[in-house]
Amino acid sequence: MIYLKTKYRSEALIIILILAITGFHYFTMSVYWPVHDFYRRLYYLPIILASFKFRLKGGFLASLAVVLLYAPHLIFYYGEINIEVINQFLEAGMFMVVGMITGYLVEKDHKKRILLENQLLRMANLENYTQNILDSLDSSVIAIDRKQQVSSMNNKAYDLFSDKNQLLKLLYKEKLIEELEGVISGVKVEFHKEIIYCNRQDKDLNLYISVYPLKNISNLIEGVVVVIQDITSFKELEQQVRRSERLSAIGQLASGIAHEIRNPLGIIKTISQTLKPELMDSDNKEAMDIISQEIDRANKVIKELLDFAKPYTYKLEVIQLPILLEELMVLTKKYGEQKGVNIRLQIKRTAEIKGDLDKLKQGFINIIFNAIQAMPTGGVLEIIASRDDEWAIVHFFDEGEGISDEIKEKIFNPFFTTKDTGTGLGLAITHRIIEEHHGKINIYSRKDHGTNVAVYLPTAKEVNQIG
Repeated sequence: MIYLKTKYRSEALIIILILAITGFHYFTMSVYWPVHDFYRRLYYLPIILASFKFRLKGGFLASLAVVLLYAPHLIFYYGEINIEVINQFLEAGMFMVVGMITGYLVEKDHKKRILLENQLLRMANLENYTQNILDSLDSSVIAIDRKQQVSSMNNKAYDLFSDKNQLLKLLYKEKLIEELEGVISGVKVEFHKEIIYCNRQDKDLNLYISVYPLKNISNLIEGVVVVIQDITSFKELEQQVRRSERLSAIGQLASGIAHEIRNPLGIIKTISQTLKPELMDSDNKEAMDIISQEIDRANKVIKELLDFAKPYTYKLEVIQLPILLEELMVLTKKYGEQKGVNIRLQIKRTAEIKGDLDKLKQGFINIIFNAIQAMPTGGVLEIIASRDDEWAIVHFFDEGEGISDEIKEKIFNPFFTTKDTGTGLGLAITHRIIEEHHGKINIYSRKDHGTNVAVYLPTAKEVNQIG
């Protein structure tokens, strides 16, 4: 009811005004003609009001209603057609002219306003559509004007940088402002650079930055568009491929060398065992014992080499990751306590994986032992298990001295070790086990900041075949 009252308020007001003014005419005596002149001019109020409210249609209908109501009054009072009556009819015709002209002008203005609103709406929709496209991109897109002020950023850019100032700090730090000026001035057509950026989570990201000129409709350069791609995953994948190729080549080489060395060692051991009973000197017997022990140690290394190089048939089974990690805790906790390391396990999200239980245990134990040995004065080793839509993820956080970038590049190489003892095959074997389970292993570490070894294994539904 209230809505209807509001909707028809203007129509009611116009009708009331016309009827009221007409009533004044009919109920006022003809001798008071100056009063009639005043009433007649009042008709312009509802006519103009109707024109502004309902445009051409309103102006026409309101003026027509006034003429139809006012004309009988003239004939009624004058009783004859004379020049005065004709003048009054001409003035009544002016009602129609004023109503039509006013209504036409308001109609024309209304159409222009509608056209402008439609254009603004189309522009807003186009701007939103363009922004949605930019926000859907997997790259950060930033517009920078000639004054080196950031004018716009897409959602990916805001995810990467906390605000515009953070982006400008990066540009100044990497000395990219000079390159931006070169593109803005037209000296350079475009510019590309790869950098390493430490984000808000204190993680190093590999970023590929491209700078292009931003031109207006007149083809004049107004600024630059900066496109930033996070190529960290690509770099990690590239590194894994190189590492796998290197390990494969080293494994084949080591296998060949091991076969060539094993036979001579066997002959040397047989001869030493044959000669030992014939030796009377205790020093010579002790030397033979040392020879035999060293041959056994060399054979052990060769066996590990051959195990590393030969193909392995995996026994697939569905494994509950939390149960596997709890078994590892039982196996390694005592060793950790002996070394002063407290091992903690945290299961954030449970996951099922498919693989060879014994081999995965071997790989994880190698990581745990390396983490414990990285903390000679003791500390905490935190194992955190979680998952996402694709991967079961296990993080091994230690409080050791960290790993330099130089060592990080070599850490999965066979025989590479920073310890006084050991063959350097542990992490190489672990890498192979994880890789043959279609997983990946990443190491995040900085010198004196500890190490995070992250193992990614596909969930059970993602695995079809291992090896």
